[in-house]
Amino acid sequence: MVVVGLSRNKDTLEAVKAAVGFAGGLGIKKGSTVLIRPNANTADLPPGSTNPDVLRGAIREVKKCNPGKIIVAEKSMSTLDTEKVLKELGLWQAAESEGVDEILTFDDMKRRHVEPKGAYSWPYGFDVPEFLESIDYMIALPVIKTHWTATFTMGLKSQISITADRDRRQLPHGQNWDVLFGNMIAESNLVYMPDFYISDATKCFVTDGPNTGTLREPDIVLASSDVIANDAVGLALLKTLGTVPKIQNRSVWAQPQIKRAVELNLGVLSREEITVKSAGVEEIEEIIANLA
Repeated sequence: MVVVGLSRNKDTLEAVKAAVGFAGGLGIKKGSTVLIRPNANTADLPPGSTNPDVLRGAIREVKKCNPGKIIVAEKSMSTLDTEKVLKELGLWQAAESEGVDEILTFDDMKRRHVEPKGAYSWPYGFDVPEFLESIDYMIALPVIKTHWTATFTMGLKSQISITADRDRRQLPHGQNWDVLFGNMIAESNLVYMPDFYISDATKCFVTDGPNTGTLREPDIVLASSDVIANDAVGLALLKTLGTVPKIQNRSVWAQPQIKRAVELNLGVLSREEITVKSAGVEEIEEIIANLA
């Protein structure tokens, strides 16, 4: 059984703390090298990117575990300079002020080619930073929101940020490509999958996305060690906000990303394996009902 924690609090730092606690804590071994990956695909402010206070909260939770080293790193879309994007968003400054050991980008890192078994939708494989070999524990900070062509972007899709620019050019873009896109997203998680997810639903897009769309402000942080449970509950939350037909009118388990992730045993296999704990989320019963 996997626990997903949700917390609504105007103080985002407290929301992060509560959600992580409900999910059972980070469980990082003392002395570990920890990588935290915020969403910084573009320089669009939240929910186009991760709320800097979610990053602050994540760093503070990691510090409680007495790690050996904390690194914040990410990669923006291929046409952008990630360092500039992180600074425009205030994520670089948030990491600096919290005293992390390093802030890096994947832009120019040495990469190695991988062709994971089961990644049938990536016929040529993809390239990942060699740097990831040095990481003991990884945390992703996805934003819960819609995506104009992938339908939604959450924990599973956050993994696309470790791929190289040329790999991203293999991704299909168009309203009728959600199945292939979903399969590729799920299969990208076959290597270096994060150990924990702290998902930002302080603000969400419920249409369009990932950088612009119809805005809702749930003021919720979601946490889980399981990517499928994370995304299933994130989708259930979006349904309570009123979202696009491909989400609103479809079971979370029928979503291509989720369906392929289940086939690959990337996390829980069904609703019955998820327990939800929450604080301050008045609509929690509706969210749970949407997990069907």
